[in-house]
Amino acid sequence: MEDDNIQAKSRTRTLTVIAKPFLNSAWILVGCLFAMHSSALTRYESSIEESKWSLSGDIFACTLAHPIPHFGTGEFTKEAGEPMKFVLHPENEKIGPGQVYIISQAPSWIPGISPETLEVMPYPGYGLTVEVGGQVAEQMLTSLDRGRHPVVAGSAWENGRESVEVALSNINFNPAYDEFRRCMASLLPVNFEQIARTAALFPNNGTELTDRIRRRLDLVAMYVEADPTIEYIYIDGHTDIIGSRRDNRELSKLRAERVTEYLLQKGIAPEKIVSRYHGERYPAADNRSIDGRERNRRVTIRLERTSNNAQSLSEPSP
Repeated sequence: MEDDNIQAKSRTRTLTVIAKPFLNSAWILVGCLFAMHSSALTRYESSIEESKWSLSGDIFACTLAHPIPHFGTGEFTKEAGEPMKFVLHPENEKIGPGQVYIISQAPSWIPGISPETLEVMPYPGYGLTVEVGGQVAEQMLTSLDRGRHPVVAGSAWENGRESVEVALSNINFNPAYDEFRRCMASLLPVNFEQIARTAALFPNNGTELTDRIRRRLDLVAMYVEADPTIEYIYIDGHTDIIGSRRDNRELSKLRAERVTEYLLQKGIAPEKIVSRYHGERYPAADNRSIDGRERNRRVTIRLERTSNNAQSLSEPSP
């Protein structure tokens, strides 16, 4: 027994985790059911000396990363046009299957402040990531900014009656967070998936660009200028079925030309643009309905990154 105790203490020093009775933690607040099935708590957290936050990013995405010794890494990521997300990357299987709790805890040196449960979610285990987004991720950042510790907690992989807490340290957080916010301020308003396909809708027999179309084309031009991987912009003019085929073909040509001219004025290189027109040949919706005809009076703008354009050059965008 004495040898076992010595080994357990040695292991704790090596892992730099804190093992303590479950009832001594602030976990009582998350629910009696979880407490009933837990008898011990292992906590992973950076020490004051080890706590680091690092920023990486560009105009497409910003990431604020925090290594957690002997567990893995926690990352806050804000991609252009997307909500905030937090991802906990375990290095191995330390949290078992069941529920995980996202909690905001006050530091131990400020007694009397109750923890706050931000989210409860299912977790399959097997060393998979824990991911939360939107408001919960924002609340975790706010918690750190206010000097609290966001915690991801669940059952231990080896023993479901034991518990694991993974805490994000607020030590050295604020300088990195200031850089993170500056990075987020420089993000593009949209990402590739959001801007890769655009449909500009026109009124009956109309060829002029509306303010709504211009605003969308402004985003297209901004993104293409920022992303050097964009090789081509395919512009395809279409009409509904009203009128003769000859007139519709000419109408679709005029619509495609209006969009092309606008993008050229915005500084898009002419060699990137492939402009085509199809009349009524490729409807996107049923021409027998008013709504369907409205959807068919369109110009589609598609951004292409790949160098294999054989199919793209021969087929119009939907």
